Amino acid sequence: MSSDVRPRVLFENGGSFLAELNARVEQRLANGAMLHWAKLQLYGKTLAAAALLAIGWGTLMFASPGLALAIVALALIALGLTLVAFTVQHDANHGAYFTQRRYNHLLGWTADCLMGVSSYCWRIKHNVAHHTYTNVLGYDADVSQSPIVAFSPKDPRRSWHRFQHIYIWPLYGLMGARWQIGGDIAAFARGRIGRSPVHMPKGWDLVGLFLGRLIFLGWAVVAPLLIYPWWVVAIGYMAVVSVLSFTMALTFQLAHCVEEASFVTPDELLAGDRRSWAVHEVETTIDFCPRNPVLTWLLGGLNFQIEHHLFPRVPHTLYPRIADIVRDTCAEYGVRYAVQPTLWRALRSHFVHVYRMGQRGQRLSIEMG
Repeated sequence: MSSDVRPRVLFENGGSFLAELNARVEQRLANGAMLHWAKLQLYGKTLAAAALLAIGWGTLMFASPGLALAIVALALIALGLTLVAFTVQHDANHGAYFTQRRYNHLLGWTADCLMGVSSYCWRIKHNVAHHTYTNVLGYDADVSQSPIVAFSPKDPRRSWHRFQHIYIWPLYGLMGARWQIGGDIAAFARGRIGRSPVHMPKGWDLVGLFLGRLIFLGWAVVAPLLIYPWWVVAIGYMAVVSVLSFTMALTFQLAHCVEEASFVTPDELLAGDRRSWAVHEVETTIDFCPRNPVLTWLLGGLNFQIEHHLFPRVPHTLYPRIADIVRDTCAEYGVRYAVQPTLWRALRSHFVHVYRMGQRGQRLSIEMG
């Protein structure tokens, strides 16, 4: 039987752990004032992102800036797009912005129009493949990047993996451009992301796919080419995309590709290692820098990745308010809950993990005394 037709990987039902956790979080969020304030914060960050983008792009297009001011304008665009990525399209495409799906999808098109990636494919890649099958080899496309790199101890080894702790950093800056240029097309050509099926969208999803890409190319490429030489546009474009790509890639890697996170293969799950989905999400994910409010604001609360994976439809502005409930409930039920207190320690854990994954299976050199 081919790997493409093997039985589908399934998890056990939530069980008492998830039921108790849901009840406690719902009780906390029953406070209407807390939810109202969280939504106001969410909408305020959306306005901040729009303002940063408008000021940065408007300066480049209408102010004839010198080099120094142009760099500042590009930095504002990069910051605005970072907020769009982490605090606008991410929440919207998870259904955390509005109660009605159509409005979430409409705001989710900011991924198409402002980031140049398909929100339709994003929902399959991120919401389905990643959130359902976190760190499951072959199912979670975020950790199944072979043969370029090996993030999982289950990945097949290549000779060049021994250097991946060196070359992985510039690759993080190129992932965004790769997805913009051919990632969506490749997903449609394969018909899947990981093992999650991808069908050609219909109706408004199809409109958003093509119209969103045209809008993105219009403001990010065509309009600047009317004013600046092509090489200046290319440098500015790659600078902004690289910053956004590096920030997004590293944020997700610090939460899942670290020493503390667990990995599993489909064969292990199918052979009887059936686990609760909620427990699986906690044990394949870590939080980092939970006491850093600036980082929490900038990353849309995704340094609270455990809370996000368990409650993806809760606005990210509430993650710090429910983290203590998740932590205490995990301790009560014996579920491992890992936190890296500082950004430096999270980076170190990721570096060590990537290094060790690259060295596994390499032939040892033995010195004779």
